[in-house]
Amino acid sequence: MERIFKSIERVLAVLAGIALFIMMILTFVDVVGRYGFNKSIFGTSEMIEVLMVVVIFAGVAFVTASDKHIKVDIFAPVIERYAPNLQRWIVHIFSLVIYAGLTYELGRHMLESLHSGKRTAVLDFPQWVMPGAAVLFSLTGVLLFGAAILATRGRLERLDHTALDDNHGPEL
Repeated sequence: MERIFKSIERVLAVLAGIALFIMMILTFVDVVGRYGFNKSIFGTSEMIEVLMVVVIFAGVAFVTASDKHIKVDIFAPVIERYAPNLQRWIVHIFSLVIYAGLTYELGRHMLESLHSGKRTAVLDFPQWVMPGAAVLFSLTGVLLFGAAILATRGRLERLDHTALDDNHGPEL
C-alpha cells in the first residue's frame, strides 16, 4: 500500500513539474513570437490558466500528502513540550478538514459550471474542465493525506510514510 501512495505522489509531482515546464516554454515562445515576429500564439492565456490549475492543485496534493510543505513554528515548541501528540493530531486533522472543505467547494463550482454549459471565450473549452481538474487533484490529495493520517495512528511524527526520516523539510 505504501508503494501505491508513493507512486501516486510521484505522479502528482511529475504532472505539476511537466505542466510548469510547458507553461514556461509556452510563455517564452509566445513572448518571442509577439515581440520578435509580431505573431503570438492563439489562446496562450487560456492554455496557461489550465496548466496553472494542474501546477497548483497537483502540487498542493503532492505537498500535503507527503507533508513537505513549509511550516511556520511560532507556538509549536511551547505546545510540543506539554502535548506533542495532541498538537500534531490537531494540526493534521484541521488541515484535512480544510482541504476536504476546499475540495467540496471546488466540486460544487464544477457542477455549476457543468450545468451552465458555458465555454471559455477564446479556445471554447467547457468551463467545468478547470474546476474538474482541481477537484480530481484535490480529492486525490485529501484521500492520500487521510490515508497517511490513518496509517500513522499513534506515531504522527511525519506523514511522508517514513517514520525513520529525521529530515522535516524547510521550517521557518
